[in-house]
Amino acid sequence: METTSSITNTLQSELFLEMNEDHESCDTHDIRSVRSTFKFKCKPPNKPCSEQLSVDEDGDVVVRRSPLTKGIIIEHINRTSLNMVGMQVWRSALLMGDFIMENRDIFTNDQIVLELGSGVGLTGIVAAMYCKEIIFTDINNKEILSLIEKNINLNQDLIVSRTTVLPMNFNEPELPDALYEKLKDLQILIAADVIYDNDITKQFVNTLKKIMAIPPRKTAYIGMEKRYVFSSVDLEVCAPCYEYFNDLLSENNNWCQVQLLDCNFPQYFQYLKAKELVIFKLTANNSI
Repeated sequence: METTSSITNTLQSELFLEMNEDHESCDTHDIRSVRSTFKFKCKPPNKPCSEQLSVDEDGDVVVRRSPLTKGIIIEHINRTSLNMVGMQVWRSALLMGDFIMENRDIFTNDQIVLELGSGVGLTGIVAAMYCKEIIFTDINNKEILSLIEKNINLNQDLIVSRTTVLPMNFNEPELPDALYEKLKDLQILIAADVIYDNDITKQFVNTLKKIMAIPPRKTAYIGMEKRYVFSSVDLEVCAPCYEYFNDLLSENNNWCQVQLLDCNFPQYFQYLKAKELVIFKLTANNSI
């Protein structure tokens, strides 16, 4: 699905190509920082009664404009190497954004939410429009963590949550102390576009096990895109990263219940909602 440059050995998100299909920046292999606005629509309010209609100083009725005037501003990189793909924006982030907006009964103003592998912070910022606190985490890389902070600041007009940005590497044997204390008060985890490399996926699942073993009972929502390739071994098309993640969950699922959610919910962001986009719901088996 992504485009690979043989000249610079970098990847470019198909979402960037969709949003900039006529832009000259798509025709260059230069790596650059760009800003994009991801427009979204809100659920329309109930139709007001006549007495609820407001008028301006001239006595004219104030018309409620289309909700598609809002947008999240994200600074990101137009193309990166494989190990820095978190600094781009991928479709699963917008799918998770749709899911959060549609499920306001889950993402309520009394919830603390942990995002794993925040990347540029888009999905966490959507959750920060509704919840009590969002904890953004990613690898201990100053460039990535600073970018999350910058994007949070760019969207302060939309954010109602307290926001915290913490470093966390999936390959570390222990959870950071600062995060461990937060885990005692939260029940919801989110992640998008973290399933693209088998080693990272295995570390990610191990991290999930550690986090979800800590009371109270936690639920994780994991968004990803099935990326199909042709296997010369099996002589068939397969989605190896998706299948590997599924296998890891099936190998030892006594720590959680796994459910593949129906993604036929309304679309709020403007993007190509491909059928390959999926969301896993993982619910911890501890009963506390």
